[in-house]
Amino acid sequence: MTWVTPETGLILGAVTVPLLLLLYFLRLRRQPLRISSTMLWVGAVEDLHANAPFQRLRPSLLLLLQLIALCLIVLSLMRPLVEGGAIKEGKHVILIDRSASMYADVHDGETRFDKAKLEAKELITQIHGGGLFSARGGETMVIAFSESAEIVIPFSNSEQQLNSAIDAIDPSHGKSNIEDALKLARAYTTNVDPEQNGMSMGNSAQLELFSDGNISDLNLQALQRGETIRYHQIGDVNDYNVGITMISAKRLSEASDEVQIFLSLVNSGTKTVTTDVEVSFNGIPVGIQQVQIPQRDGDMLGSKSVVFAPFEIPTGGVVHAAISAKDLLEIDNIASLIIAPPKELKVLLCENGEQLIRTVLEGMPLEKLHVVSPQTLVSMIETGETSQFDVVVVRDVQLNTLPQGRYLLFGPPPKLNVFSTFVEGEAQVMLVARERHPVMRFVRFEDIVVSKGYEIVTDTNVEILLEGSGWPAVMGARENGIQIIYVAFDPLESNWPYLRSFPFFIYNAVQYLGRGGDAISNAHRNVGQTMAFDIPSGVDVVTIEESNGDQHAVQVDVNGTITWGPVRLSGLHKISWDGKVQRRVAVNVPTEELDISSNASISIGATKVTSSGTSESSFVQLWPWALGSVLVVLLAEWWVYQRKTGGVSRFHKSRSTESWT
Repeated sequence: MTWVTPETGLILGAVTVPLLLLLYFLRLRRQPLRISSTMLWVGAVEDLHANAPFQRLRPSLLLLLQLIALCLIVLSLMRPLVEGGAIKEGKHVILIDRSASMYADVHDGETRFDKAKLEAKELITQIHGGGLFSARGGETMVIAFSESAEIVIPFSNSEQQLNSAIDAIDPSHGKSNIEDALKLARAYTTNVDPEQNGMSMGNSAQLELFSDGNISDLNLQALQRGETIRYHQIGDVNDYNVGITMISAKRLSEASDEVQIFLSLVNSGTKTVTTDVEVSFNGIPVGIQQVQIPQRDGDMLGSKSVVFAPFEIPTGGVVHAAISAKDLLEIDNIASLIIAPPKELKVLLCENGEQLIRTVLEGMPLEKLHVVSPQTLVSMIETGETSQFDVVVVRDVQLNTLPQGRYLLFGPPPKLNVFSTFVEGEAQVMLVARERHPVMRFVRFEDIVVSKGYEIVTDTNVEILLEGSGWPAVMGARENGIQIIYVAFDPLESNWPYLRSFPFFIYNAVQYLGRGGDAISNAHRNVGQTMAFDIPSGVDVVTIEESNGDQHAVQVDVNGTITWGPVRLSGLHKISWDGKVQRRVAVNVPTEELDISSNASISIGATKVTSSGTSESSFVQLWPWALGSVLVVLLAEWWVYQRKTGGVSRFHKSRSTESWT
């Protein structure tokens, strides 16, 4: 208990209490009266002794009641305050956490978010529902927050409107940040005092925080002058969770269709959890493992990395990873990854003489094949037009300059440092190949015979893919943004064009160069971000379907793009137009939200707030109750006095007389 003005109360008590006692000590002054009988002398003597000063006080109910009333008045002047969660009059700001961890189950399908809304409505009933313990004359505002914050309803004193607004709060699976929520609250509850050089002057708004306490930026905040806060804890400190924190994919090599999936799992509980982890592609299971996730160690969550055996993904699709462990938070037991479909390539071809390679490229599924002469190629290199193509294929043409890009070259070596040293190569057969390299897959090299070529003096910057009996025949190199697959001979100087391995090689090399460096998966979005896409011409409206099935019609702007957001939910989002799903976007639960153990207390700056609803700056004033008790005591004192003086008896007697008459 805290006393605001103890000195005032002590001084008043030191003066008034002795005066009250002194009045009972003093002799009463009575006028002399004649009496008709000495039988009254005994009573008169006793009365004289009773009114003599400094006699021993006899028990008196009136004196006791008067002392109690006086002490209550003294206590009210001392203004006692008790730390506690009593409802404060004035403005209230209800802050409801709707982050991912608030969707952990509490009981029979009821989530923490559901419970937070229910308790918030109960508080509104206490504040605005009327009755002895309700606040009067105040208003309440509701703010929901996760990645960002929004005002659900501005200040209102309507219980019905406030409850309806809370029921309408949309869910969100983002991480919990309270900074924006506090800024919104202060914007509506803070005035500026011009006499204090712009210093803020609060309206004593009380913040009512409904959360599990897992707020990432809470320790960076602080209460301002006039603010008080109550923390309504949602959830239990012993709640635990198992979830997927990361999913990624990697090709075994560039241009390879074989993909490997990597997962990271966490366990926020105090016991090791054994669970099955399954990976599927487009709904078809491709791998399953049983893993043990260790328990947490203090503040460090238990973690486990999982690697799945490679599997082929020749087309685009959706990779799902799911764990079978049953816990309180289900939304992080599934993670998704969108695998991009193979890119259709634009190829620029230049051959000197017979169109040997053109026949092979025309049989490939290319977006564009552009054939030019050697003179046109040189001109395009000078103007930079070659950058419009994914791969440039050149046979038997000497190139003195190469801009950045990807090249498949046959014949004369280009003017690059890695190919600067060479001599004429003699006839040879092929001996050794790097068969695991994507360029050499399914390429049978044993029957290839070369009559002449270019013998390159290689260094560590050159990767030899096919080695002949006298000199390297096929090489790969990178230099200053240039990637090359170089064949050190003209195919017309060999028997290769007559072998089935020749089209395999060209196909592999073009795919390897064209797809090399491309992201295997489309970049996923995080909760709170905005989606933006380019839409083909002729489409005016697209439909975005969230993971919970909610659909939103989005207008395509004049630039042919759409913008929608912020993203609220985790899971798979679908973008459709022309009646078909055209794109998918994967959104996974933020890592910060996987620890769902509820906090019994939180700290905002230097202020520690416990889940009981108390804080170091929130108090309940008791002096109004003391003054109310004074009135009760005075009524009791009046009733006792009337009984002693007969006032009550005379009142009842007069009433009975009136009734007889």
